Amino acid sequence: MRKIFFSSLIVFILLGSSYLYYHFKINDNEISSSKTFELKFEETKGKYYQTLRPKDLNPKSFIKLFKEKYNKNSKLNFVTMLGDFPENWVKPNDVQYLISIMNSKEKCCGYMNTFSSFISTENGEVGGFAIIFLNSYISKKQINMGLNCNPKTDKESVRKIENWYRNTKK
Repeated sequence: MRKIFFSSLIVFILLGSSYLYYHFKINDNEISSSKTFELKFEETKGKYYQTLRPKDLNPKSFIKLFKEKYNKNSKLNFVTMLGDFPENWVKPNDVQYLISIMNSKEKCCGYMNTFSSFISTENGEVGGFAIIFLNSYISKKQINMGLNCNPKTDKESVRKIENWYRNTKK
């Protein structure tokens, strides 16, 4: 009985230790990749990634960011932001730039608020954002894009803004 017990104990120990050796075995590839991870971690250590806020951008940098982040091969194209747009966010010197791009149908990312529970698969258009910004400037109202916004360029809005612009130039 003792022989059977000790034999099975030895077999159990051998099987268990071989499994543990195989499972926790560290080869050269894992060592080199862990060093790479440590280097990458050290490079980013102390850097905190903050959520974008509209107040940190202006209309030109907003449009530029949304165009750069757009990936035509992805179904999910949005930039997440936190917070409201400040009052009078669009300045008089931004108007000329926004007028020049308001007819653009170039695709860009959509706007998504951090608190949105809905993920849209639609894209925005550069001209659509320009129209929203110009309408805010014209009406002197704060920009409110809600939780999700994927604006498109529409001819009626462009026509109204062009009329306003012609009248203000006179």
